[in-house]
Amino acid sequence: MNQKTKRQPSLGISLLPIIFAIVLLVYGVGILRANAAIMLLLISMFVTFISVFYLGYSWEELLNNGIRPTIDRAMGAILILMMVGPLVGAWLISGTIPYFIYLGLQILSPKTFLVSATILCSISSIMTGTSWGTAATLGVALMGVAYGLGIPLGIAAGAIVVGSYLGDKLSPISDTTILAAATAEVDIFDHIKSMLWTTLPAFIISLIIYQIFSFKISGNIDYTKINQLLDGIAATFRLNPVLLLPPIVVFYLSYKKVPSIPALWIGTVIAMVLALTVQGAGFKEVITAMYSGGNFKTPIPELDKLLNRGGITSMVSSIATVFMAYIFAGEMEYTGMLGKILDTIKDSFIKGKVGNLILSTSLTGIITGLVTGNSYLSIIVPGRIYQPVFKEYKIKLNVLSRTTEDSGTVVVPLIPWSAAGVYMTATLGVPTQSYAPWAIMCYLGFIIAWIYGYTGKAIWKEKN
Repeated sequence: MNQKTKRQPSLGISLLPIIFAIVLLVYGVGILRANAAIMLLLISMFVTFISVFYLGYSWEELLNNGIRPTIDRAMGAILILMMVGPLVGAWLISGTIPYFIYLGLQILSPKTFLVSATILCSISSIMTGTSWGTAATLGVALMGVAYGLGIPLGIAAGAIVVGSYLGDKLSPISDTTILAAATAEVDIFDHIKSMLWTTLPAFIISLIIYQIFSFKISGNIDYTKINQLLDGIAATFRLNPVLLLPPIVVFYLSYKKVPSIPALWIGTVIAMVLALTVQGAGFKEVITAMYSGGNFKTPIPELDKLLNRGGITSMVSSIATVFMAYIFAGEMEYTGMLGKILDTIKDSFIKGKVGNLILSTSLTGIITGLVTGNSYLSIIVPGRIYQPVFKEYKIKLNVLSRTTEDSGTVVVPLIPWSAAGVYMTATLGVPTQSYAPWAIMCYLGFIIAWIYGYTGKAIWKEKN
């Protein structure tokens, strides 16, 4: 087979896939709310067309030298994504997640409502890895409490959003946490440790502001909805401190630097044993929960929403999105189109300055979120575009993964037309623009990231 003469991509040709991607994502994901994975597939087809018919590459070259090596790098992340679904299912049917929520529901007090509500939602979101599930269950109940106390609902909703999204940034079973680590190609626990540098200060500042405002609040809490959830959990599960064992073991193993997948496997097996022994579940029930999620039927619909999730099938969309994103990235990298764009950005803006690199990465994620309203893409796009620059500057990739989450995951719920913004508004009954100013952590995180970039704080360099 004769080798075609290959053209070097110009900046204009290199930008064509990016422009096509923006148009398609804005229309498909942003307006039509279509599946992001399918949009990325169409974008990859467009890149293939340019690569084959204009730049002179064969499909075999793109597949073997561009796509396959990139997919190989993603396999660790895909395995984690496949593992997280069964883990969540096992932790639900074992009673581990419900027990954590049960404990957290009992920390409410009138003078510390905003702080308590934020912490409560944080516990739920970290344990479940879902901001939407937390908002739909605890968030709805807490909004009722806020109404009874006379707390401005915008502030209450902002606190609930902050707590709900803390888990989306830090939980090892959150899809966006896994995706950010996967896109930057770092270990998930290294990513989480890096996230603490921006997330904890932003979270603590949020709590301080909430507490200052709470001093002005007086009233009595209506515990009706909270008690309904407590009673529902107690009636459905046998609650016992031993149920805390799976997360304790996983966190300990991560501290001891055990690789992510074996640590998650061990946490899953322990939960399976607890489900069989403590909860008295049948083996088939446990396996079904790990495959398709919980199937609990309680008298409380809000509790069912929280419990009936997880399972390997719940991760299919996330896995597909990662696959398609890596196909797109592999073709762009191999054909030199991504390199051409990066060279232009480096020469015209970054110019060797780490602060400019962090700012550019962050703004790319924020703009992607604004135009697509999709948290996955706001992580994937800057993560794949800037990874070569971080490597060139010998900056550890957990700084890149942190920056993409600071500017992607938690920014999207502040965008009124995003899926997250629409969902939070519908769920909490408060317009996005009303709660956004009070969702302090969601925007303070990327501001702290910018400060770190220009001061050199928490910007770690590779030793070699």
